[in-house]
Amino acid sequence: MAAVVLVGGLAAGPVRADSATTKKQLSVALNKLHDLEHRIDSESATVASMQKDMTALVTEIDHVQSQIARTQYQIVKKEAEIQDAQAQLDGTREQLNQRAWVAYENGPGSSLDFLLGATSLSDLADRLVIVNSAASNDQDLIIQIEEEQNRLRSRQAELESLENTLRDKRNQLNQQQAALQSKLDAEQKVLNQLEADKGQADNLVNLLRKRYNAQLAAEEAARLRRIQHRGNSGDFRPYAGVFLACPVPGAVFSDDFGAPRFGGGYHLHAGNDLFAARDTPIHAPFSGTAERSDNGLGGIAVKVYGSLGWVYNAHMDHVEGGYPRSVSTGDVIGYVGDSGDARGGATHDHFEWHPNDPSRWPTWTSPYRVSRVGSAIDPYPFNSATCG
Repeated sequence: MAAVVLVGGLAAGPVRADSATTKKQLSVALNKLHDLEHRIDSESATVASMQKDMTALVTEIDHVQSQIARTQYQIVKKEAEIQDAQAQLDGTREQLNQRAWVAYENGPGSSLDFLLGATSLSDLADRLVIVNSAASNDQDLIIQIEEEQNRLRSRQAELESLENTLRDKRNQLNQQQAALQSKLDAEQKVLNQLEADKGQADNLVNLLRKRYNAQLAAEEAARLRRIQHRGNSGDFRPYAGVFLACPVPGAVFSDDFGAPRFGGGYHLHAGNDLFAARDTPIHAPFSGTAERSDNGLGGIAVKVYGSLGWVYNAHMDHVEGGYPRSVSTGDVIGYVGDSGDARGGATHDHFEWHPNDPSRWPTWTSPYRVSRVGSAIDPYPFNSATCG
C-alpha cells in the first residue's frame, strides 16, 4: 500500500523537482523493489517445497486407498469361501444324518450281518477294518471342513483388522493434508501480496526513472544554454536557409553534439536530441526523398535526402505514410517516441545533419569541442536558425 500512496503523491507532485531529489527517491524505490524480489524468490521456494510435499502426500493417500480397496476385495472373497465351506459342511452332515437314519431303520443287524458273514478269521479282520474306516472317514471329513472354515474366519478377521489400520492411516494422512493445505494457502496468500506489492513498486520505479531522465535532459539543456560557445560567433545567420522547416516545432534542445554515449558501445553523439512529448509530429526540413532506416540503436528511424545533404531522425514512436516516398518541406514523416535504445527514457527525436559539403558553412564547435562525427556536423546552429 505504501507504494501506491507514493506513486499517487509523485503523480500529483511538481515535475520541476530537481533530479537529485528524484534520484534519491529512485534509489529508495529500487531498494524496495529488490527487497521484494528477494522475498518473492524465498516465498516462491517455500511454496514450491510445500507443493512438492503435498504431491507426495496425495500420492501416499492414493496408495493407502488402493490398499483399502484390495483388502475389502479380499474380505469379500474370504466371506464367499467361508459360505462355500459352510455349505459343504452342511451337506456332509446331511449325508451323515441320512446314513445314520438308514442305519437306525435297518437296525444294528446290517453291520453285524456284514461281520457275521465272514468266512474266516482273516476275512473277519478285514471286515472290521472296513467298518471302522468308514466311520473314521466320515469324522475326518467333518473335522477337515471345520478346520478350513476356522482358518478362513481367522484370515477374514486379520483382513478386517488390516482394513481398520489402513482406514486409521488414511484419516491421519487426510488430517496432514488438510493442515498442509491450510499452510500452503497462507503462504500463497503472502506470495500473491508480494507480487502485488512488486507490481506497484515496478510502476513507481518506472515513473521515477522517466521523471529522472526528463529532469536530467532539462537540466542538461539549461546548462548547455548557459555555456558560452567557445570559438563560435553566436550568430546563426550563416546557417539559415538550409532547414526550411523546424524538424520538431516547440521541442527543447541543446548543443549536445559530441557528447559521450555508451549505448551499443562507446561513441560520440552525432546529432542533437530534440525533446518533446510522445507523438509530437516530426517534419521534413526540406524537400526530397524520405526512406526508412530502422536499426537496433535508433529504433524506428527515417532519413530525408535533399539537394544539400541528408538528415537522420531516430527513436520515433511510429512513422507517417509509406516509404520510400517524395516529401515536401514541412511534411510529417513520423512522430516523437522512445524506440531503440531510448526505450523507457525521455521521448525525443535524435536528429543528425550530414551535408554533402561541410565547408560551405563556418565550422561550429559544440561545448564538447567536437565539430564533426563521421559525415555528420553539429546541427545545432541550423536548428537554432530555423526553430528559433
